[in-house]
Amino acid sequence: MLGKDKGDMDVKVPGTIHLVDLEGNMNVRHEEGDDIVLVPQPTDDPEDPLNWSKKRKYLLGFCLMLAVFSADILSTALSAALLNIVEDTGIPLADINTGVGIQYLFFGWSCLLWQPLGLNYGRRPLIIGCGFALILFTIWSAYVKSSAEWYINRLLVGTAYGPIETLIEISIADVFFAHERGGWVAWYCAILFGIPFLSGIPAGFVAANENLGWQWIQFIAVIISAACMIFLFFFMEETMYYRDPALELDGTDSIPEMLLSNPNTHNDPSDSEKKNNVDVQIDKVNSSTLSADTYPKKTFSQKLKMWGSRRPGQPNTLWQDTWIPFYLIRFPSIILGGFTVGAVLSWFNVVNATIASVLAAPPYNFGSNMIGVFFVSPTIGICIGSYFSGKVVDDFTLKMSRNGKGFREPEFRLWLSVIPLIVHPAGCFLYGIGAAHGIHWVGLAFGLGMICATFPIGSAIAINYIIDSYKEVSGMGLVTMILIRNTMGFGFSYAVTPWLTAVGVQNLYISIGCIGAFFWALPLVWIAFGKRMRKLTAPTYWKLVDSYGLKAH
Repeated sequence: MLGKDKGDMDVKVPGTIHLVDLEGNMNVRHEEGDDIVLVPQPTDDPEDPLNWSKKRKYLLGFCLMLAVFSADILSTALSAALLNIVEDTGIPLADINTGVGIQYLFFGWSCLLWQPLGLNYGRRPLIIGCGFALILFTIWSAYVKSSAEWYINRLLVGTAYGPIETLIEISIADVFFAHERGGWVAWYCAILFGIPFLSGIPAGFVAANENLGWQWIQFIAVIISAACMIFLFFFMEETMYYRDPALELDGTDSIPEMLLSNPNTHNDPSDSEKKNNVDVQIDKVNSSTLSADTYPKKTFSQKLKMWGSRRPGQPNTLWQDTWIPFYLIRFPSIILGGFTVGAVLSWFNVVNATIASVLAAPPYNFGSNMIGVFFVSPTIGICIGSYFSGKVVDDFTLKMSRNGKGFREPEFRLWLSVIPLIVHPAGCFLYGIGAAHGIHWVGLAFGLGMICATFPIGSAIAINYIIDSYKEVSGMGLVTMILIRNTMGFGFSYAVTPWLTAVGVQNLYISIGCIGAFFWALPLVWIAFGKRMRKLTAPTYWKLVDSYGLKAH
C-alpha cells in the first residue's frame, strides 16, 4: 500500500509526494548537492522563510524551543509539589488534579481562538504576547487559597499556553522543508514532555526548603521566563509567508504535471494556455533573471514589529479557520493523530497525578526533594524517545522513499509505533505492579522511564502524520488533533484520583498498559489501510481545498 499504486495518477492522493528525484529529471529545486526535492518549493524572495540561511533558521528553531521551555516551566513545574500545595492551602488533591485537567483542556480548546489569529496575522505576536500573559497568571498561582480560585487560575494558564500547542509546529513547517521537519518536531516533543519532569528536580528541593516553599517554584520560573521572553522579542522572527500556491508540490512528478492536473483550478483553459501557464511557473521556480535585490530585505527594526505580517493577495481566512477543525473530523488520518496524541497526554496526566502519591507512601516515603530527583528517570526516557522520533525516523522515511521510486507516503513514519507498542505496556506493568509490591525504587525508575519514552514518539507520529497527509489544512488539522487530545487528557485527569483510590496503583497501571497497547496498535492498521483511506477521501478533501482556496502555509 505504500508504493505508488496503479491508478494514483487518476486520483491525486493527499500526502503522497515525490520527495527523491532518483532519475534527476524533475524541473524543480533540490537540496543542494542532493537528489532530495524541496517540498514545499521556495520562491525567489530571500525573505521567504524557506530561503533563510541555516544560521537564521537555526536561530528561529532555537527561539521556538525556548518559547516551549518558558511556557512549560510556568505551567507544569509544580508537579513535584502537589502534596505541598494541598498541605499549605487545604485544597483537596482531587481538586488539584481536576484543576490541572482544566488547564490541559484549555491548552487545546483555546487553539480555536489562537490558531486562526496566528494563521492570518502572524505567529510572533501571539507566542510572545501570550508568553507575557502566562507570566502574570503564574505569579497569581502562588497566592491561590481555594479550589475555585485554583480552577480559574488553571483555566487562564491553559488559555495563555494555547499558542505553544499548534503555532510552534506551524512555524517549524513555515521554515523547514518536509525532509527536515521530523528532527525539529522531535525537539519540540522532547521539550514539551521533558521540561515538566526536568523542572521537577529543582522544584522538589525548592518546595522542601522551609525558607522558600512551593510558591518560590513559581517565582523562580517567572524570573527565568521573563528573561526568555525578552530574548524572544529581539530574536524570534515572524515566519508567516504567503506563497504562490502553484509552487506547492503535491505528489506529481513535476510542477508542469501538477499544473496540468491541478484539482484546485477553477477554469478550464485551452492546451496552449495551460502550456503558457506552465512555462510561467517554471520560470518562477528556476528564475535566473530576478536578482535577490528585486525583493526588499527586512531591517532589524522591521523584524521586531508585532504587526503587518500579512502579504498582498493573502486571503483572510479567520472565520473558516475557526470552524474547519470540526469539519476535519471526517478524515481518518486526522482522527488517528488525535487519538494517538490524546492517549499520550492521558498517560502523561496519569503519571503526573500519581507519582507523588506513590513515592510519598510506604515503603518509599520520599519527600518533595527526592520526588524531584526521581524525575530524572522520565527525563532520560523522553530524551531516548525523542532521538528515535527525530533523525532516526527521518532517515528511515528517506530510505523508504528511495525504495518507493522516490515517492514518500505519510504512513512511512507510522512504523515507529512498533517501539511504544512493546515498551509502553512493559513499563506500565513494571511500574504499577512494582510499586504495589514495594520493589526497589530503581525498578520504578526504569518502568517510569519506559512509559515516558513513548510520549515524544506518539506526539511526533501524530503531528508529522497530519502535516504530511493534509498539508493544505495542516494548521486546522493540528487544532482538531489538539481538541481530541486535550479532551481525552482532561477526562483522565478528572478520573485518575478516584480511579487510583478504587483499584490501587497495580490495577490502574495494568489497565493503562492494556489500553495503551490498543492505541499503539492503531498506527499499524493505518500502515496497511492509510493510503487507501486518503485516496477514498481525496474527492471530499480537494473539494474543500478548492471551495475555500486553502493552501499549505
